[in-house]
Amino acid sequence: MSSGSKINFHRSVRFDRWCYFTARGGEIFIEANTFLNTQVILNADVGGKIFISKNCIIGPRVIFRTANHNFEDISKSKKAQGHTSKEIYVGKNVWIGANVTVLPGVTIGDNSVIGAGAVVTKNVPKNSLAFGVPAVVKKNLAKK
Repeated sequence: MSSGSKINFHRSVRFDRWCYFTARGGEIFIEANTFLNTQVILNADVGGKIFISKNCIIGPRVIFRTANHNFEDISKSKKAQGHTSKEIYVGKNVWIGANVTVLPGVTIGDNSVIGAGAVVTKNVPKNSLAFGVPAVVKKNLAKK
C-alpha cells in the first residue's frame, strides 16, 4: 500500500501475495468475505473510487484503474494533459477471472462473472457472463 492512501478493507477481506493497492488521490473500499488472488492491482491514485462489494472473487493479475490519461490536444504531451478519473463499482458475489482489466466508470452488477483476459470498458448488468476484448455480455445467468 502506498502511504497517504484512503484504503478501507473489511476485516474478513483476504488477499494473496504481491497485490498492490494505491489511492493517494482517490479511495478504495472492499466489503466482507472478498478474496483477491495474487498480483491484483487496485489503482485510484489520481482520483476516483474503487468499491468492491461482499463475497467477490478477484482472479490473479486483475487490474482496476480509475483514471485514463487525457490525449486530445496533440500540441501537448500526454503527460501534460492530466487525467480523467471515474469510479469503479463491483456488485455482490462477482467473480472476475484472471488477467482482467477494469477501466474507469465501470459498474459490474451483482452475481456476474467476467471471463479471463477480458477488458471491461462498459457496465455489465447483474447476473451476466461477460468476456472478450472489449468485454461483451454473452449470457444472462439468471435464465435457466
